[in-house]
Amino acid sequence: MLERSGECHQCGECCQGLRLTAVLSQALSQHRTMDELKLYYNYRNIKVIGTLPEKDYLFLELSIPCNQLDPSNRCLVHDSPDLKPFLCHAYPTEPDNIPECGYQFSPKTIL
Repeated sequence: MLERSGECHQCGECCQGLRLTAVLSQALSQHRTMDELKLYYNYRNIKVIGTLPEKDYLFLELSIPCNQLDPSNRCLVHDSPDLKPFLCHAYPTEPDNIPECGYQFSPKTIL
């Protein structure tokens, strides 16, 4: 289990796309192979960003930026907790491979 530390640097990189989790086995049953699935989604500008077969997850991303970003990529509701969706407060819940991100993850120590 990983523990998150750090803080948001408001780089806006995590707000550039809409991330979705789908059912891997269902998607594969419709497309037969991972290559076919990726080809199909690519034609629709949907990126397959990963899988977690042991949980039957397929991770997808659509290039749809958040409409609450200002022209300099800063969140307009960052300082308004009541306007900010829960997912934005909790994000990221795991490493995201965004170099600009101010959050780090390390193994959680269990006492």
